[in-house]
Amino acid sequence: MKRSFNKTIGCLAVLAAFLIAFAAPSESYGASSFSDTKDHWAEQSIETAVARGIIKGYTDGRFRPDAKVSRAEFVSMLNRALGNTSTGTMDFDDISGSAWYYYDVAKAVTAGYVDGFNDGTFRPDHLITRQEAAVMLSRVLPTHGYSTNLSRFSDYRTIADWAEEAISSVSGKGYLSGYTDGKVHPLDALTRAQAAKIISEIAEEENISASDPVIKKDGTKLTGRIYANNVTIHRDLDDGEAILDNCVVLGKLIVQGGGDNTVTVNNSRVINALVDRSAGQVRLLAKGSTAILNTVCSEDFALETSGLSGTGFEKISCTSSSNGILKGSFPYVSIDGASADLQLVSGTITTLDVNSAARRSNITLDSRAVVSLANVRAESYFHGTGTVSDMQVYAKGVTYETKPKKWSIRSGGQTPALDDPELSVTFSPVRGKTNVYLDTAITITFSSAMREDDGSTITNSELPGIVTIRKGSTGGSAVAYTGSINSAKTVMTLTPSTPLLEDTRYYIVVKAGTMIDTDGEENEAMTSYFNTGSDTEKLLVTYVPVHGETAVAADRKSFTISFSEGLTKYNGTSLSTGDSYLKSSVILFRRGNTNVGVSDYTVSINSARTRITITLDDDYDLTLNTNYTIGVKASTLKTTDGEAVPASNATWKTAGLPVLSSVGVVAGETSVTFKATPNVSGRIYAVLLPADAAAPTAARIRDGKDAADAAAIAAVNAATPASGAATLPLTGEGITRDTAYKVYAVLYDGSGNASQVVSTPATTEPLKLKSLTVVPDTGTGDILTGFKPETLDYGTIVVPNGTSYVEVTAEAN
Repeated sequence: MKRSFNKTIGCLAVLAAFLIAFAAPSESYGASSFSDTKDHWAEQSIETAVARGIIKGYTDGRFRPDAKVSRAEFVSMLNRALGNTSTGTMDFDDISGSAWYYYDVAKAVTAGYVDGFNDGTFRPDHLITRQEAAVMLSRVLPTHGYSTNLSRFSDYRTIADWAEEAISSVSGKGYLSGYTDGKVHPLDALTRAQAAKIISEIAEEENISASDPVIKKDGTKLTGRIYANNVTIHRDLDDGEAILDNCVVLGKLIVQGGGDNTVTVNNSRVINALVDRSAGQVRLLAKGSTAILNTVCSEDFALETSGLSGTGFEKISCTSSSNGILKGSFPYVSIDGASADLQLVSGTITTLDVNSAARRSNITLDSRAVVSLANVRAESYFHGTGTVSDMQVYAKGVTYETKPKKWSIRSGGQTPALDDPELSVTFSPVRGKTNVYLDTAITITFSSAMREDDGSTITNSELPGIVTIRKGSTGGSAVAYTGSINSAKTVMTLTPSTPLLEDTRYYIVVKAGTMIDTDGEENEAMTSYFNTGSDTEKLLVTYVPVHGETAVAADRKSFTISFSEGLTKYNGTSLSTGDSYLKSSVILFRRGNTNVGVSDYTVSINSARTRITITLDDDYDLTLNTNYTIGVKASTLKTTDGEAVPASNATWKTAGLPVLSSVGVVAGETSVTFKATPNVSGRIYAVLLPADAAAPTAARIRDGKDAADAAAIAAVNAATPASGAATLPLTGEGITRDTAYKVYAVLYDGSGNASQVVSTPATTEPLKLKSLTVVPDTGTGDILTGFKPETLDYGTIVVPNGTSYVEVTAEAN
C-alpha cells in the first residue's frame, strides 16, 4: 500500500526513537546483565544506549536485540531521546486516547516527523521498516550537505519514491548503512539492536537541545543543532540580525525581534514559526533547503525566499489587522482575520485563501506578482497590476483593480466589481531597505497629480506640512530637509539638510488629509522607513554650523567643513595641516556680502585630510543677528582618488541678544532655587532681593548687588551651555521662612552681551509640623487621625474612658 509522508516535517524525531524503550515500562538492566547480548554485533551500542538511559531490557533479563520494533515503540524512543514536550491534536482512526502510546504519537505529530497513511490510520502496532525509520530520522536530523548515491546498494530499486531522499541523507550522515550483502534492505523491519546502534551514535554525534534558547544579541548564529522545543528571537534583539543555519526546530520559532537586517533561516527545518513583533516590521528570510511547515503572522511582517531549493514557507496564515509583505514563492497563504493587508511584491502564491473571517482585507499584487488560485470567501479588495490566474468567488463585495484571467462564481458569491484604481504611492528608498547611503535623497511618487486639500497647487514651501522625516520612530525627532515637487505634481524629493546618521532607522511620514488626487479623494496617512548603512554615494561635505542654522552663538570661535574622503590640492599635491593654501585659495568666509579679513582667522586641516577648521582670532567677535557664509571655492581641491571637489557653502545667522526663557523658582524654607534656559552659552547671574525692592540693572546683578549698589540677600552665578536647563541655588543666612522675595537674573554671552533682566517672585516655606501625636495613658497608642503638616485645627479629639492624661508630642521643621 502506498504510504504518504510529508517530506518537510522535522528531523528531530529520529533521535528520540533511539533513546527510548519501545514497550510498556519494564525494569531496567545494565547491559552486562542481559543474557542474550554477549558477543552480539551490537553489544557495545546496546551497552551505551542502556547506560545513557535511552533504552531498557526486559524483566526476564533479556534484551532481545533481534526483536522487531513497532511504529509506536519507535516514536516513543524518539521522543525520549529528543526531549520534545509539546502535544497537539491528531485524528488517527486507530489510536485510542487510553493507549499507552497516545501522547507519544501526539508529540511526534506535533514535532512534525510523522504522518499517517492515506486511509487515516497510524498503525501503531505495525513493525516499522527501515525506510519508514529513515524518513522519520531525516525529519529530525540536520542533513544539509549529506547524501549517498543510492545505486551503491544493489537493491536500491526497491526503495519507495517517498523514502529515497531520506535514505540518501541519513545514510550520508552515517547512521543507516548497508548490510554485508551490499543491500540496504529498505522493507525489512528495524530491530532493537539496530535502533540501539543508531540512537547511541546520534546521541554521541548530534547537538540536541531540549531547552528553549532565547536570542537577544545582534549577530547571533545558531548552527547545526536540533532544538526539540522552542527557539525565541526576543524583542530585545530590536532591529538586530539572527541566523539559523542547518538547524531543526521541532517546536516553535517565535520571532518577536529582528528588523530589516533579517532573521534568516538557512538550510533548516522549522515545524512552526510565529512572527509577531509589536515594535516595527520584522523580515524572515528562508534560503537554501529550508522548509518552514507552518507560519502564523501578526502585526507588521515581511517574508522572503531567496535561492530556495527547499519548500520554504509551506503554509502561511495572516491574522486580523496584520500588515504583510511577501517576496518569493509561496505554496499556500491564507488570510484568517479581518482588515489584514497583504502585498505580494514579486513572485508567486500558488493558492491564496481569503477565508470567511477575513472581511475587508486588502490584497495588493505588484506588476511582477502572480496568484495562481484565489479562493475568496469574504468581502475583500484586490489592488495593483499583478495577475490572478483563477479566482473562485464565494462572497459578495469583492473588488479588483486588474481583472483576474478567469473566475467562477460559487454558492454565496457575487461577480466582483471593478474598482477605481487606488492612489498608489512609491517610496524611494523602498520600505524596509537597509544600508541606505547617508547622503541619499528621498522621493515619494504618486500615481496621480496631487493638490493641496483645498484644491490649490502644492508648492515646495508647503511640503513640510505634508511630509516629515523622523529619526528612530514615527514620533521621533524631525529631520530638516529641502523639499521640491515636480511640475506634474507627482514626485516629491526630500534632501536632508545634513547627512543621515549611520546605522539608524528613518521614517517618512505623510500626514492624512493634506492632499487630494485628481478624483478629489483625500490621501490616507502613509508611512515608510529605511535603515542607513555607513557609506555615502558621492563625496559628502558637511558644514558646522549647518546651512540655514539660526541663533548661532556670537561667542563661537571655530567652524568646520568635513569631507567623506581625504583631500589634496587641485594639482594633486598634498596638503600640510596648516597649509597657507587653504586660506589663500580654498576657503570663502563672508560677513553678509563682505569678506572677513584674512588676519581675523586661521585655517587648518586634520591629519586625515578630511576636516577643515576655521578658527577666529581672539580679538575678532561675531556680530549679533548677522548672516555669515563659509565655503569651499571651485577648482581648489581634489579627493585622493582624483575627483574634483565642487564649490559649496553654508550660510547661517548669529543669535540676537542673549535670552533667558522658561524662568521659574523652587522655594524652600531658607533657600530659593532659580531655573532658566539660555539660548546661547554663557553665564547666568542671579540675586535674591526683598519683594518690594527696585529692579537692579544687568551690571548690578552681575556684581551681586541691588539697585542701590548694596549687597543682595543672596547671589549666585554659573556657566551654562546653550539650550540647557540651568539650576542656580540661592542660599544665605539672610533668607528667612515664610517671606516674600523676588529673584532677578541676567544672561551674559561670551562676548559680553547681556540679556534683558528677568524676574520672578518667590516665597519661602513657613514653619510646619513634621509630626503630631496624641497618646492617652490608657495604652491605646496615638489617637490622632489624619495628620497633615498644613492642618492647624483638628477639632475635638475623643479620648478613651479612664484616661487620666494625654501625652502630646509635636516636631516642627
